[in-house]
Formats: sequence, structure tokens, C-alpha cells
Amino acid sequence: LIKLGSLKETLIMRRSSTAAASTDYPNDDSDGEEALPAPKTKIRLFLRANNIRRSNITSSLTGQQPHTQCRVSLDPDSHASINSTEIVYKSCNPTYTTSFPLEYEEGSQLMIYVDVYACKGNGSGMSDSCPELKWIGRVNYNVQDILDGNPSQTKARSLPKGGTIYAQIEREFSGDNNLTLRLRAHSLVFTNSRLKNSLAATTTLGKPSTYFELSRPAKSSSSSWIVVYRSNSIRESTTPMWDKATIDLNSICSDEILRISVKKEEKKKCKEIGSFETTIQCLIESCQTEEHMRSSFVLQPTSTRGPRGRQSNKKTGQITVVSAYMQRRDEVLNEVRQKSQKLILDHYLSGGENNPLQEISTSNSKFSDYVDAGLDIGLCVAIDFTSSNGDPQKPGTLHFIRDGMSNDYVDAIESIGSAVEKYSKSKESPVWGFGAKFPSDVSPELAVEELPVRHIFQCGEAESATGTQGIVDAYRYVFELGFHMSGPTVMLPVINAAAFRANKIHNDPSKQLKYTVLLILTDGVVTDLESTKKLISNCRHLPLSFVVVGIGRADFTEMNEWNEQQPDLRGRFTFVEFRDLQFDPAALSKKALERLPEDVVDYFTGK
Repeated sequence: LIKLGSLKETLIMRRSSTAAASTDYPNDDSDGEEALPAPKTKIRLFLRANNIRRSNITSSLTGQQPHTQCRVSLDPDSHASINSTEIVYKSCNPTYTTSFPLEYEEGSQLMIYVDVYACKGNGSGMSDSCPELKWIGRVNYNVQDILDGNPSQTKARSLPKGGTIYAQIEREFSGDNNLTLRLRAHSLVFTNSRLKNSLAATTTLGKPSTYFELSRPAKSSSSSWIVVYRSNSIRESTTPMWDKATIDLNSICSDEILRISVKKEEKKKCKEIGSFETTIQCLIESCQTEEHMRSSFVLQPTSTRGPRGRQSNKKTGQITVVSAYMQRRDEVLNEVRQKSQKLILDHYLSGGENNPLQEISTSNSKFSDYVDAGLDIGLCVAIDFTSSNGDPQKPGTLHFIRDGMSNDYVDAIESIGSAVEKYSKSKESPVWGFGAKFPSDVSPELAVEELPVRHIFQCGEAESATGTQGIVDAYRYVFELGFHMSGPTVMLPVINAAAFRANKIHNDPSKQLKYTVLLILTDGVVTDLESTKKLISNCRHLPLSFVVVGIGRADFTEMNEWNEQQPDLRGRFTFVEFRDLQFDPAALSKKALERLPEDVVDYFTGK
């Protein structure tokens, strides 16, 4: 009877509550308050995988680990993703640095769908471009299942074709700052003894490409780490300096321990060289002195580490912080907008009809005004024929051209030349070669060793070539002549030749809107780099920009360092490595010519 009485009382209370909720007028006990919506919180999704099978990728490199990418969506009926991770190369156990910010209503059901792809082909570089993606499978997660009652805040799902995808969700750190960071490595040591021996030689052959990763501890576990950033890859250098990194502090707590790991790319997979642990504050403080006085962080192999806090005495290299500072996110966005305004060549690279230059007019850059007034940009091309390019008759060398085929030199000419050609009225370009020997007409009996090295010579039958195809034809014509590749790599004569032409324009009142670009294609570092820098810097008063494209796999560290200097030290100079963008001609042209509008405005406003 007592139970029945309690049940009756409960039913009466529920009925009264329902009636009160259905009326337009609140009762006295409700105080007129409406039900509040469930609170929303910002979360961030991290992905990693284990045991992705090699059979998921078609590769001619036997045993090579697969290249993979994940795409995240919230719609079960569509493969359209809200975002994608980067492609992680040569790893059966990839950790993706791209994280996904989401808004989650507490207590609700939010489903996340992850599609996993393998990159088909023999991609060998740390690049976000990929020839073809093969779909492996899909897994899904309920955010509520991961966050509620799950200490690790991680959920695992198996792929139908083998492999496991782990989704980890954390509530975002609050903050409106980014960490801007740039690192340089010194004296990297590689554990493979055979590789060590090859590094002892003066040649760059055998030096692996390297990159670094920045990780933080997982909130749910002090023994696991979440990778939040992966740098670009620097090829064949024991002293790499990686590109400037901008890291969102929503994925990092500003006072926690960070781990920086340096890794190398090998033929079949990537391996760690060493790592160290630090904090954001230590990184910032370490670069507040003169560069030659800065202390370095010591790299140690992870395999020799004991429990956290204990480290081995074994050293595998050093890391110096080139720059590290905090920056508000709106300041970073402003920089991005300013850079995007300078990429004014997009129209011609994509083949559009409307000229976007007319739409770009800021207080700092009015390149479109000069274009509208009849700006005429001429192109000069200089090509490296030194012996380090290899025998042009042998497949695999840089100048080798099979019938109907192309090579890196031709691809670079076509990509950049076609972009500049759009701004040229005459479309006439002189084409020069350097670093070769030619038989003497006066003394044909001279041996090759006795012949002088020609550091500038005409390519093609005429003094200038017409259009981009004419430049390519002039380049091919050289191989019909009897010449010998030699050295060293000296650019001073071709720079002087371009400067002479630019100086004539500078002093001729009838050529007020003419400008010149010297495109230099080379496979190696300049022999007399300091003299080359000085000469280019001395040409700042001329209507002349220098674009140097590195062809092949040489160590271009010095050229990259020059490219990163301030404009007053760098001059109107731009360097780009062809192999980084060789599968994307439009991106190559953008990178090579991104400073050209600024150079043009700088010259004409200061004239």
C-alpha cells in the first residue's frame, strides 16, 4: 500500500508538470524561466593509425611502407570532407599532425566519419601533393562515447582491409595566440654506419632528407604524445634549416613540456635521429641573444631514453632556435592577407580571362597601376651546363632528354617562362649557358683540359628566342654542338650581362615602363657565393629581379639562407628548389615570382 501510494503521488506530480508545460502562462512555481540549452564546448580531434597494410598501396619499391591520408566528415551519406589531414609518407603507423576543431553540445550525439586513403605511386617527398588517392575504408565515432567514461579519451576502430584508426578528442585550450618558430640543426649523426661513411666524403650523395615534429603530452596519459606539427623536409643536408612554422596554441598549453623530434627519410620508411624536451618559454628565451652566442638543444635517440626526465649521454646532433615568438592570431591572418595580395600571377597561371591585377590596389602595393599603364617585363634565361649535371646522353642525368620527353630544366623554363611571357610585349628573350667548354676554331688540336671554360655563351642560333617554346628550342640546340661540360659554377658573367641590359633601360627615358627578370637554372651552389651576393645587391637601383631555380638534389642550404634574409641584404633575389614543386607547375611559378610585384613597385617608386 505504501508503494502504491508513492506511485500515485509520482503520477500526479508528472501530470501536473506536463499540464504546466503545455499552457501559455507559467504557474507560480516556474518563475517564467525557459529551459536553457545544453552548454557547448570546443573540442579538437586528433587521428593516428596502426598497422596499415602495405598491400593498400601500389608501389614499385618492394616493401615500402604506404603513404596515407585521412578525410573527416559529419555526413554519413557523403564522402565530402570538412577537412583532410596531410599525407604521411612511408609509415604503417602514421600520426597525423592536422587536428580538427569542432563544436560539441554536451550530452548530444555527434557522429564523426573518417575516410582513409592510400597514396598510389612512388611519392618520395614530404609534400601535400599526391598523384592518386586510393580509398581504403571508413570508420565512425560517437563523440559522446569518447568523452564520457573514457579515461584515455581515445577510441579505436578497425579498417575492413586491416589496420586500426585511433580518434582522440580533447577539449581545446583557450587562447588567441600562435607560436612562430624556426629551427636549424647542426652536426646530425646517422645511426647507419654505411651512411656515416658516405657522409664523411665531400659529396652530398647519401645524405638523407630530414624534418622535425613537435609533440605535446596527451591530457589523458603522461606516457603518450600527440604530434601537433610536422615541418617541411630539407633534402640531403646535415645542417638543415627548416621553414618558419606557425603553430596554433589552441592545440598546445603554453606552459607544458614539448618534445621536438628530428627524423630522416629512408627508402622504405622514416626513422628518428633524436629528440629533446623543452617549453615554449625556453624556446623563446634561447633566441634572444646574438646568433653566434645562442645555446643549442642536444638531440638524443629515443631508444636510449629511460623514464621521463632521464636521458642518455649519447648525442645525435644539436638544434638552434633561429626565431621563436608569440603572435596574435589576427596579426598572423593579416600577414597571410598581405602575402595573398602579392600572388598576382594566379590569373595567368590558371588561364583565366579577367585580369585580377586591376582588383589589387592597397596602400603598399599598386602593381596593377603599372600593368594598366603598359608595364613590359622582359625575360633573360641562363642555364647551367657544368659537369655536375652528369652526361646528358645517360638516362637519369639532369640534362638527359629522350625523343618526345622533357627534363627538369625544360619543365622549369615552361612553368616560369610562360608566366612572365604574359607581361612581355616583344616576347624576345636572350638565352645564355655557362660552365661548358667548346672546341677552338683557331686551335682545334687543343685537348679538352686545355680549353677555356665559357662562363657565358649564346644558346640557339639567334641572339634571342621568341616565346617560351623558343627558349626551350634554344636550350635543345646546344646539344647539337660539340661541347664539354666543365666547371666551376660561376654566375657573375650572366648577372653582368642582364645588368647591362637593365642599365640601358634605366638610363633610357623612352623605356620608362620596362623591367627585366633574369631566370637562372642551376644544379649546384655558386662557387663564389659572396661575390654573387654583392653583385646582386649592387643591382638594386636597376629594373632587374633575379630568380634562381635549384635543379637536382644538391645541398642548397646556403641558397635557402640567402633567400630568407631581409630585402636590404638579399637584394631582388628569389630562390626556389624545383624538386619541391616539380609536380605542380602553377605552384612553382607562384613561388618563383611571388616577390616580383613588390620588386617592380619598389623600383618604380624609388626611381
